[in-house]
Amino acid sequence: MLAGFYSIASGMLVSQRKLEVLGNNLVNSQTPGYHAQRVVASPFEEQLAMRLEDYNTGAVGDVNPIAIVETVSTQFQSGNLQDTGRNMDLAINGYGYFQVQGDAGITYLTRNGQFDVDEQGYLILPNLGRVLSSDGQLIQVGDTNFSVSEEGDVYSSEGEIVGTIRPMMPPNNEDDMVQYGNGVFGVPAGTALVDQADSTILQGRLELSNVDLTTEQTMLLEAQNSFTACSTALQIYDQLNQRAATSVASIN
Repeated sequence: MLAGFYSIASGMLVSQRKLEVLGNNLVNSQTPGYHAQRVVASPFEEQLAMRLEDYNTGAVGDVNPIAIVETVSTQFQSGNLQDTGRNMDLAINGYGYFQVQGDAGITYLTRNGQFDVDEQGYLILPNLGRVLSSDGQLIQVGDTNFSVSEEGDVYSSEGEIVGTIRPMMPPNNEDDMVQYGNGVFGVPAGTALVDQADSTILQGRLELSNVDLTTEQTMLLEAQNSFTACSTALQIYDQLNQRAATSVASIN
């Protein structure tokens, strides 16, 4: 009898996780460079078989139709590029990510090039940290009148090269990256990033998020309906169990 509770409850948990992820996609639909995420669910017995059988086929125990969230994947397709006319906006044409130094020296990767300049004249991504040159050094542009070539060379308003911004990737591409949220990624400590030689930097442009509002809203509605259906089924199943227990008690 408890198997039915577990099956229905697992469906609710998967639907709830989908609602969280899809809601986050919608919240970040206007975040430059944000990549949409998707929940990947699988039956529990598949997970159990893979862990016990080392990916060999074959049933392990009784079939248990419980769904679990296997992973949350990221849709890495690039968003459209938009002209902004804003000097501090940068976009990557091709593969790769900007490097940003966050708190405690953590290096983040992002496609969000909506940069600014702080009080000390360093190029920053607001609310995240200071932008890094391809050699891992901070970029001090001085003021907002800097320029960036397609090769990524950053020139101050005096015409001096103060750094080079290159699109960078881990050796195994996105497989080595972990998403922190809001289009920000990280890599394991000690990972040597690789310059994406075929990619260029475009000044005065931004990459938009790749979130399609129509698709996200449709999937959100489906997840809401699934959650509601599971909730209703759980209530009905509970009522049936109570009636069965009452009947057994009356017979005894």
